[in-house]
Amino acid sequence: MNSTVVQFIGAGPGAEDLITLRGAQALEQADVVVYAGSLVNPAHLRRCRPECETHDSATLHLEAQVDIMQRAALAGKRVVRLHTGDPAMYGAIAEQIKALAVGGVRSSIVPGVSSVFGAAASLGCELTLPGVSQSVVLTRTPGRTPMPSGESAAHFARTGATLVFFLSTGHLSTLTDELTGQGALAPDTPAAVVYRATWPDERIVRGTLADIAAKTEEAGIKRQALVFVGQVLCADGQASQLYAKPFSHGYRNQLDAETFAGRCALYAFTARGLARAKDIAAGLGRPDTVIFATRPAEDEDTTKNARIVPLASGQLHPVLAANWRQFDAHIFVSATGIAVRAIAPLLRDKTSDPAVLTCAETGAHVISLTSGHLGGANRLARRVARITGGEALISTATDLNGLPAFDDIAAQEHARILDRDALCVLNAALLDGETIAFCGSKDLYDRCFAACPQIVLTAPSAVSTRCAVYWDTPAPASPQHLRITSAAFVLGIGCRRGVAPAVLQQAATDFLTAHQLHPTQLACIASCDLKADEPALLALCAAWDMPLECHTREALDAVPVPTPSERVRAKIGTGSVAEAAALLTAHLATGSSTATPDPSLLRVPKTIGDGLTLALARIPHEATTLARTGRVVVVGLGSGAPEQRTPEVTSALHHCDVVAGYTHYLDMVRDCIADKPVIQSGMMGEVARCRSALEAAVQGREVCMVCSGDPGILAMAGLLYELRDREAGFASVDIRVLPGITAANLAAASLGAPLQNGFSLISLSDLLVPADEVRCNLLAAAKGRLPLVLYNPAGRKRRELLTEALQICTEQRGSQTLCAFVRNARRLQEEKWIGHLADFPADKVDMSTVIIIGGPRTQWVNNALYEPRGYQEKYME
Repeated sequence: MNSTVVQFIGAGPGAEDLITLRGAQALEQADVVVYAGSLVNPAHLRRCRPECETHDSATLHLEAQVDIMQRAALAGKRVVRLHTGDPAMYGAIAEQIKALAVGGVRSSIVPGVSSVFGAAASLGCELTLPGVSQSVVLTRTPGRTPMPSGESAAHFARTGATLVFFLSTGHLSTLTDELTGQGALAPDTPAAVVYRATWPDERIVRGTLADIAAKTEEAGIKRQALVFVGQVLCADGQASQLYAKPFSHGYRNQLDAETFAGRCALYAFTARGLARAKDIAAGLGRPDTVIFATRPAEDEDTTKNARIVPLASGQLHPVLAANWRQFDAHIFVSATGIAVRAIAPLLRDKTSDPAVLTCAETGAHVISLTSGHLGGANRLARRVARITGGEALISTATDLNGLPAFDDIAAQEHARILDRDALCVLNAALLDGETIAFCGSKDLYDRCFAACPQIVLTAPSAVSTRCAVYWDTPAPASPQHLRITSAAFVLGIGCRRGVAPAVLQQAATDFLTAHQLHPTQLACIASCDLKADEPALLALCAAWDMPLECHTREALDAVPVPTPSERVRAKIGTGSVAEAAALLTAHLATGSSTATPDPSLLRVPKTIGDGLTLALARIPHEATTLARTGRVVVVGLGSGAPEQRTPEVTSALHHCDVVAGYTHYLDMVRDCIADKPVIQSGMMGEVARCRSALEAAVQGREVCMVCSGDPGILAMAGLLYELRDREAGFASVDIRVLPGITAANLAAASLGAPLQNGFSLISLSDLLVPADEVRCNLLAAAKGRLPLVLYNPAGRKRRELLTEALQICTEQRGSQTLCAFVRNARRLQEEKWIGHLADFPADKVDMSTVIIIGGPRTQWVNNALYEPRGYQEKYME
C-alpha cells in the first residue's frame, strides 16, 4: 500500500463479509481510516489494528475530512477512506479526490458491492431478465441536489427499463404518482422497498405502484432504503452536498433553525417506539440522552448515544414529574394524547417549562407541543424530523409566517427576556405588520433581524414607533418596550489560594468557549466568602468588568448540588463552591421566596481543573434582581483628551448603561457615549446629579459618573459615598472609583518634575470648605518644605483667597521662591509661566489654572522646574 495514496474502498451494502478481500486487506494495514459512520457497518473496523486511528465522517464536513486524510498521507501513513456499497455510486468521492490532488495526494479506488446488488440478492431476482428488461437505470428523485434536465423519473419510466431509486424513500408518494402519471406505468406495476440491504435488521416491503407508498409508510421506513421499479442511473452532475459545511442531516446539524444544545429525555412504550427512540438518540449525538422505555427484558441497557432506563407499567407520571426539571426537552415517541395527559399537571409558564415533543413511531410526524421558542421545542422538532425523515409540525404563528420571533432569537442567543407581557405585545405587533424599532448592536441586528423589513435598527434616542426592542440597552418604562439582556449566566468559581491570575482567566475563558459563551453573557462571578479577597478572582472580575458575589459557607452548604465533595466540606465548611455559588446567585436573582434554588438552574456542572473548579448557572427569564445592577462607576477623565484617559475608564464608558456628569465634562467623552442616556447639569447641580445617578443604579442601571482629573480629588466620588450613607434607599448601590490623571500631575509634567519629593494639595475654593479652614491649611502647608499645589485658585468674583495665599507663601518662604502656573494643562490651549513669587502674574489666573509654589529644593534650569531627588548626594559624591 503506497503511503502517498489515499485508498477509497467500498465496504459493501452492510454485511460484514461482503467487503472485498482487497478492501479488507487495506483495512488491516491502515494507519488512518475515515469511515462513513452513519452508513458503514462498524464491524468492518474490527479488521483494523489497535493502533489504527479512526474518524467518523458523519460529523465532518468536506474540508475536515480532506485535512485528516491529506495530513496523514503526507506524513507517510497508510490512509483508507471507507464508503458504503461501491464508491462509484453516490459516494461523493469526486470532490474528495480533487481536493486531495490539489494538496499533492493521489487516490485509488477499491470497488465494493453496491447496495443495489445486495438488495437484488435479498429480493431473489435478476434485474436483467431476458425478454423482460435488458436495461437497469440507477437514479434518484430531486432533493437538495437537483436532477439534470432530461433525467426525470417519468422520462426513465417511459423507456421500459428496470428502475432503482436511491435516496428517494421520503418522497415515495410523489414518485409513484409521477411514474403512473407522466411515466405511463400501470398502477399494478410490481414495486419493492429494501431497507438496509444485507444488514441484520434488513426489511423488505413488496407491493405495486398503487400501494407501495402506503405500505412503506406503515412500516416506518424513511431512509437507508432502495426503491425498485426499474433501475437507477448515477447522475454525473455537480459535486455532492453531503459533506458541505452548510449541509445538515440527522447526524450533523448546522442550521440555526434546528439547533438544540439541551439534555433530552425520550419516552417509548413499544418495541417499535424504542427502535425509533434509539434512532433519534443516535442522531442527537449527546451521551447524556436518556431513553425511558417499556421494553422487552432482553433488550440492552445502553445504546450508542443514550442510556436506556426501564419504565415500569403505570410509572410514567411519577417518572416524568421527577424528570421534568432535570431535562431541557421531553420527547414522547407515542400518540400525542399520551404526552398531553402526562404533562398537563406539570406545566407552569412558557418562560420556564421545558420543551415537549411527540414523534410518531414511524417518524413521519414530529409535533412541537410546549415552549416552542424559549424552550427550543420548534428547533428540536425540526432536528428530530430531519433524523427520522419525517415532517415537523409547528403551530406558532411567527414560524408559520416566516417571521423572526423575538423570544426564539433570544433563546438562540442564550439571552434573557425581562418582560414576558411585552413579549406577547411585540410578537403580536410583528404579526400585525407593525414597524418595530430595534435598539441594540448592529451585528446582532444584521445577523437576526435585517431580513425582516418591519424591524428597523434605531438609536434609543430616535425611537418613534409604538413598539421597540431594547437589547442590552436601557429602555424607557412602557408595556410596549421589550427588554432583553445578554447577561444571562452566573459563573461559579472555586480555586485554591494563590492561583495565578493568568491561569484562572485562561481556564475561565476556555470553559465559556467550550459552551459557546462569551464573558459579556455573564451577569456576575460567584464564589465563597473565603475568596472575597482572592487576587486572581478580583483580577478576573476587573478584566471582564464583572461584579463578584460571595456567599457564606453556611449558605453554600445548604444548596443541593449534583457533585458535592466531602473533602472540600471538611476543609472549608461547604461541600460545594462553584456549583453552589452559581446556583445560589441565580436563585437570588429571581427574587423567589423559596429558600432552596431550583437545581435546573445549573446549566453546566462543575469542571475540575488544576486547583480550580468552574460551574455555570442560568438566571431565569423575567428575573428582576441581578447581581450586575445597582452600580455607579466614578471615572476620572484627566485633562479630557482621549489619550489621557486610562483604558479602564474608556471600557467603563463603553459598557455602562447611563452616563452622568457636568455638561462640559460630558462634551469630552461624546465619542464614547453615542446614543447612551445622560444625566447632566451645570455648575451647582452636583447633588441633584449624584442623586439621579444613584437612583438610576437602584433601578438596575450601570451608571458612569464622569469627573475631570481624578474622581477622588475634589470631585464627585466623596459626594456619592456620602449620599449613599445618608439615604437608606441608596444603601445597596455599589460604587466603584476608577482613577484619572489629576491636574497636579498634568501641570507638573508640563513644567518638568517640581513635585518629585512630594507635595501638599489645597483648593482655594471656599464654596464647600470655610475660608478660615482654607487659610489654616495654607499657613500650615507654607510653613513646611513641600511644594504647594493650589487648585481652584480664582474665579471672576472670587480672588481674595488667591491674594492671601500668595501673601502667606511670600511671608513663609520669601519673595524669591520659585513658582509656576499652568492653565488648561495638557490641552490644546495650554499656557504656562515660571518665575518667582515677587513676579507672580495673579491677574492671569482663573479656575482652569493650577499653581505650584516651590520649596527650598526647587530649581529652575533650562526652562524646567524640578526638585533633585537626592540620588547624587547619597550615591554619587
